[in-house]
Amino acid sequence: MEILSRQFPEPVRIPAEFREGASLRSDTALATRLAFTLRNRGDLKAAITEFRFTVRKQKVLYSDTGPRDCLPSTGGDTRITANYDVDLSELGERDPPVTVVVSGTYDLAAGEVERVLFTIGGIDSYDPSLYLVDVQFREGAQKALIAAGTVAFMGPADEAADYLTSVHALARSDARPCDSSLVQDVTEILALADDASPQVARLEKELDVLERRLGQGGE
Repeated sequence: MEILSRQFPEPVRIPAEFREGASLRSDTALATRLAFTLRNRGDLKAAITEFRFTVRKQKVLYSDTGPRDCLPSTGGDTRITANYDVDLSELGERDPPVTVVVSGTYDLAAGEVERVLFTIGGIDSYDPSLYLVDVQFREGAQKALIAAGTVAFMGPADEAADYLTSVHALARSDARPCDSSLVQDVTEILALADDASPQVARLEKELDVLERRLGQGGE
């Protein structure tokens, strides 16, 4: 079994429940999607019995600008519950590395090619983060895990969209980011990724504009 490609289709909304204090309402939450194209190179049917997603690095992306220290955004106590394939809610309680195991059997006939799609979410934060995630899978009952690549994406997806709007304005203003290591940290993470989501590609472009402005002495 081999991984032919990794792709990030557009995020999709999935059913979710929002708890605000004692009230509960049904709505949808935006989920990041990650797809793998698999090929069975063998002469017999093969099966993947689990995928592992390990968040290796997390870079919190604060929206504020100015000379003071960065402060996280504030909001209500809304809690979102949704059935993501890869639930990263543990990141609210632990720092990386955090591993999520997705068990199941993905059968593939000899010589066949198939696409497996995962939804990723569960990140409960008012500030988005950039995540670097190592993906592995297990074939059959083998003990050894097989590397499926390293990917970078931003989440939560809704907050990431708002952040990209703000960083676009920042890059073209005369302000400086409150996080002085923003460009360096993002660059270091992306250097480790095999593939990145479209949101991350946009972030990289906006930070290129910001870095050029700051390099020219922009204040």
